Parts: sequence; structure tokens; C-alpha cells
Amino acid sequence: MHKKMKRYIIIMATAILAGTFFSCKDDSLEKQRQNELKSLDEFIRVHYTNAKPKPSGLYFFPQEEGIGDSIKISDKVQIFFTVMTLDSSLVDYTGRYEPSEVVVLHPTQLTSSAKTTEETLALHEALTYMKKGSKAVLVFNSALGFGQYGSYNVGGFRSIIMELEVFKVFPANPSEEEGKPGLQESF
Repeated sequence: MHKKMKRYIIIMATAILAGTFFSCKDDSLEKQRQNELKSLDEFIRVHYTNAKPKPSGLYFFPQEEGIGDSIKISDKVQIFFTVMTLDSSLVDYTGRYEPSEVVVLHPTQLTSSAKTTEETLALHEALTYMKKGSKAVLVFNSALGFGQYGSYNVGGFRSIIMELEVFKVFPANPSEEEGKPGLQESF
């Protein structure tokens, strides 16, 4: 009888400790996401008063309009960018004389957990609002960027600021694009 009671007490104590440990975790994914969104809202309130996000959640702030037609899905572009977290920690950038080349993709071809800047949903959406020579500042949450797990150079649940410039645009073959919805209609 004594062994059964001792075993019962050990099992109960283990269950209580395990329950306490797992229920008190403040770094749950939901909590991290809520903290990120709270920080983003505060950042926007302080730095961009009265700013309204696009339906996707992207904050798009044009700096220079550019020339020519708007960029479309499947167009190839050369871009310069600087990517930072909200606290201004540098995440990624192109060299001033070495643009990055990107083919603009439809959102269904992208993921909310990008591994590189060129794969972020926010970048591809923003490019469809731009033209050759356009400059813009983007502010976006992790769902449009590097997701809950982050990337090699940015942690998960991190909102991002991106300074973006379109250097060159190489239009896709127009006959292939007829009848396809624009990216703005997809977000």
C-alpha cells in the first residue's frame, strides 16, 4: 500500500509541475504575434500618423513616383533595398551598384515564411504599385515577411521596414499575361 501511495504522489507531483511549466510559458506563438502587432501599431502611430494599411496589411509610403507603366506579375525587375527591423537593426541590403533581380510573383507562388528578402510577400505586392525609378518605404508584419520562424538574419515575429527603389523593369511577354488578375486584385 505504501508503494502505491508513493507512486501516486510522484505521478501527481510530476503532472502538476508539467502543467505549471507548460501553462506559464509567456513566449507562446500567439503571445509573440500579439506583441509584434502591438509594436507595429505603436511604430506606425509614432512615425506615420493616420497611415492606413493596404488590405494585405502592408503599409506603403511612396517617395518618388517613377516613370512608365506600373510593374505587373511576371515582370523582371532590378531593385535596390535596405531592410531593417522596427528598432533599426539592419537585416539585409543590396549594394548601391549591385541591384537584386526579381521576377514579380503572384501571392499564391509565395509563402508567409520567406527565407530571403526577395521572397517576401510584401516586396512582390509593393512592386505592383511601382514603376521604373520609383522609391518607397514599406512597413509590414511578419505574415508578409519572414513569418513566425524568421530567417538566417532576422528572428520570427519581427515587423520590417524596407526602403525600396526600382532600378530597371523588364516587362514579361504581354501575350502570356493577358487575362491574368493583377496582384492588387489578389491581396
